Amino acid sequence: MKMKNITKALTLLVLFLIMASCHEQEAVYKSKLNINPESYDLEFDRYEEVLFNLDTARFQEELMKIQDRYRVFLSGDLNNPEAVQYLKDFATDPFSILLYKKAKAAFPDLKQVEPVVEDVFAYFHYYYPDIELPKKAFTCITGVHPDEPPVQIIDNQLVISLDWYLDDEEVYDQIGMPRYMSLRRNKLTLAKEVAEQLYMYYLYEWRKQGQVIGEMVFYGRRNLFIEAMYPELPDSVLLGYSSDQWRWAVENEGQVWADIVGNRRLYEAGLDTYMMFFGDGPFTQAYSNDAPSRLGEFFGLNIIRSFFSNNEVSLQDLMQRKDLQNIFQDSGYKPKK
Repeated sequence: MKMKNITKALTLLVLFLIMASCHEQEAVYKSKLNINPESYDLEFDRYEEVLFNLDTARFQEELMKIQDRYRVFLSGDLNNPEAVQYLKDFATDPFSILLYKKAKAAFPDLKQVEPVVEDVFAYFHYYYPDIELPKKAFTCITGVHPDEPPVQIIDNQLVISLDWYLDDEEVYDQIGMPRYMSLRRNKLTLAKEVAEQLYMYYLYEWRKQGQVIGEMVFYGRRNLFIEAMYPELPDSVLLGYSSDQWRWAVENEGQVWADIVGNRRLYEAGLDTYMMFFGDGPFTQAYSNDAPSRLGEFFGLNIIRSFFSNNEVSLQDLMQRKDLQNIFQDSGYKPKK
């Protein structure tokens, strides 16, 4: 009995030390992101409120009146009948009007938008004070166009498509959006996508797709940057997972990592392997119908968090590093068992 009790006590001690180590590492990287930036003020303007309330009987004339104010949307030739008709068709389309009404109901004012966007900008300005950021932000309705991101920077002005944040699966079903994607279309993802647009616009550098480990580090670094721009962002939202999907990834981290390493997939560079770990979808079939897609991003985030905790490096230095494999080697990453 005594021997069993000793063994049990040792097991509990090991588990406690592992958990303590994980919490300590998390505290280290989070403490580096715990800053207090100065506030950043943006001027907001609701283009959709103006567009969908124009007098369609005098549509061209009405457009010309607002062109200077909304040139980011109306930069074309408004003397061109085809251009005017295109805009009129959009503004009078029943589905566009439905999106506008739902956006107006979801966002009767911008109290849920302005502080989130300004917080992200404040963090970015803290880290990159020499970059000239937009001073003005426009909201709009775009029809949830799949080829355009929900948040864009155009002519140094921020553009936010409110119809991407309706938390309304029926609306997104109408345009054929897969359910695993429509589940992410809610207000919580706004901060993530504003930060992601800042990253893509100001910091992203094109690179050739490489080995799995390089892609993990690449995506992990991008996601840590997004987290740094809005530190209270939940992990599940950061990766576009449901809470159950995030739980599955955490609980199976060690097992999946062992499979990746055991099958020597870290240094593969084929398209099939890339799609297995970075392709979007409802799940990763190779592991389970409960396993989220893009598990490579999950591991990459953990690798980068470990690197950020175990090395004296600033966020700016991390973003500039070129050798992604060295980041992995210096990360000290050890998956949870």
